[in-house]
Amino acid sequence: MTRDQLLDLIKHGREIEFKYNNKMYSITYGRTNGEYVISFCEFYKESTEVTNPEDVCNIDRDETTVIQMLESIGEGDIWIY
Repeated sequence: MTRDQLLDLIKHGREIEFKYNNKMYSITYGRTNGEYVISFCEFYKESTEVTNPEDVCNIDRDETTVIQMLESIGEGDIWIY
């Protein structure tokens, strides 16, 4: 998945789940303190919330950014809702 594809999916409020290095991750949406947020997390772990879609690309987990993860996996490991 490219950066532009990810940003377009976020722009349209699509939820994304993906598998990277045998771990499952998700990008979802919600509100924190009344503010719209985009949430990224490894399943059942603490999440990171940001307000800017571009910031999702740069969230770092284990020295790898979200966009690096998504660019390195195939479509079979990405689920879009």
